Amino acid sequence: MNLRKFCLTIFLLTIVLYCFARTDTPGRLSDSLNLKASYNSSLIYPGARLGAEYSVKSFKVVKTKKSGKMKDFDKERFVSANLGWYHHPYFHDNFYFTAGWTMRRTKSTGFFTEFSPEIGLSRTFLGGTTYKVDNNGNVSVVRLAGYYYALLSIGGGVGYDFSKIRHKPFMLFYKFNLLSLYPYNSTIYLRPAMEIGVIYKLHFFHHVKSKF
Repeated sequence: MNLRKFCLTIFLLTIVLYCFARTDTPGRLSDSLNLKASYNSSLIYPGARLGAEYSVKSFKVVKTKKSGKMKDFDKERFVSANLGWYHHPYFHDNFYFTAGWTMRRTKSTGFFTEFSPEIGLSRTFLGGTTYKVDNNGNVSVVRLAGYYYALLSIGGGVGYDFSKIRHKPFMLFYKFNLLSLYPYNSTIYLRPAMEIGVIYKLHFFHHVKSKF
């Protein structure tokens, strides 16, 4: 996959996310947008991840137990765009862009669980100096050597929403993701990644400001 196709695909994924955001009433984008930032570790190798998620569906579920006690929780559905990176000093630096669908379930106490499949593109940069030899035997250094991959990610996480009880516009979360890169030597390359981060709720901040 060349650079032009890579950039075109990222552009198309961004347009898809924007179209989801515009399917509701005008001005609703800032009322439904969350920003995400996290420490992103692949095994012991450090990295970071930034993203945004837009709410497309939200509803409350109330259940009554046999004891008569009421149990309620919120179900939310988001589309998301994310940019991730990790650094493996003896292998590569991996930058990857994904678009995904997040299913989140939040209890009235603030604790939540989520599951999110994502699809996107990966660009790696090799960790060492890379050389190439032409047909005449001349050796030259390849700058920014690396590869493009199609990427599929499956992730699950837990966290706490501080807006439920403490009325703060953020959430803390931990998430485990399994990345699969293709084609990798004609096979699929699997890579685990773990996130610890914060989600900032722009719509909560907007509503708090409107009271004054």
